[in-house]
Amino acid sequence: DLHSFPTRRSSDLVLKAIDYKNEGAEKINVGDVVKLGGFCGVAETDIEPGQFGAVAITKVWEVDSVSSAAFAVGDPLYWDFAAKKATKTDASNTPLGLCVAPKSSGGTKARVKIGLWVK
Repeated sequence: DLHSFPTRRSSDLVLKAIDYKNEGAEKINVGDVVKLGGFCGVAETDIEPGQFGAVAITKVWEVDSVSSAAFAVGDPLYWDFAAKKATKTDASNTPLGLCVAPKSSGGTKARVKIGLWVK
């Protein structure tokens, strides 16, 4: 008697979050942007120093952003860790993802799809 097992395409197996160890001295809060080498993720759980927690590497997130610039859909966004805000300025900042909703100058929140990158 043969058993039938459902098959999965490799495209069905998408890693959406990683198990991340907080090597810093401060707690990482849910929603905080986390530097992962040359790109960013977003904490899905609170992560105490020395502990592990989930950090998303895909999805759309609403994050704080600079208010001095407008963002258009498709704009590459970067994370300024000093200011803790999304920006279009790449110098000294870490790739965050692509803007998915227009943001006017003066706006303080940006919607960004992390896990995508076009430069």
